[in-house]
Amino acid sequence: MAAAPLNFPNAGHFYSNVAKPIEIDLNFIVDRANGNGLGIRSLKSNGYVKNVYMQSSSTPASGNPMVNSTSAGLCLVQLQGNFNHYLGGFQGFVSQNATSTKIDNGATLTIGHAYVIATVGNATAAQWTTVGVPAGVTPAVGLSFIAKATGAGSGNTSTSRVVIPGVTGITSVEVIGDASQSINSNTAANGGMYLLIQFLGATDASTTTLIPTAPQDNAVVGMTIKLDASSVSVDGL
Repeated sequence: MAAAPLNFPNAGHFYSNVAKPIEIDLNFIVDRANGNGLGIRSLKSNGYVKNVYMQSSSTPASGNPMVNSTSAGLCLVQLQGNFNHYLGGFQGFVSQNATSTKIDNGATLTIGHAYVIATVGNATAAQWTTVGVPAGVTPAVGLSFIAKATGAGSGNTSTSRVVIPGVTGITSVEVIGDASQSINSNTAANGGMYLLIQFLGATDASTTTLIPTAPQDNAVVGMTIKLDASSVSVDGL
């Protein structure tokens, strides 16, 4: 892997008013119908997150607290261990994808619009470059690009597919209650502290008032959770 092109000036140090600041990064894909019964799939956290639970339309997994929930937009993040304080966090979203289409089906793509690769298929690297994948970038599922041609090839026989990105409809995320209170949990019984979160979106297209809203399926959710892992306390932190 090539070296990063930037010279970061802090020489690897991070300064904070907290004795031992910790950041845990995670992401997952919203998937109510997934057979795992978690309401999500593809949780990635390098093992620092034990579970993420959301509402499921399949048989809920054992331990999924959403089994009786009728409240939209709830999400429970369960960590593998305990910490001393919850400090905050932030999140981002990757929009869910619409119906896929071939890249050799005549004038299918709209020049200047964004697309996401759904299936690499049998298109050559040159064909992907023709439709807009930057030169030198390997076509892969999930890769986004801006179309610079209406298609590549002809015959309507390609197994390669792209999709138009949709919109998650989620504008913000809130932690419910005082997350620091769940730190005093029984690690042997439940693995660690948890955060109960609600996703918020506009009431409708003409009303900007935020209400609890479940992200649409296939939306990718990324989160960073900031914690204090030190037992040293100054002014409560």
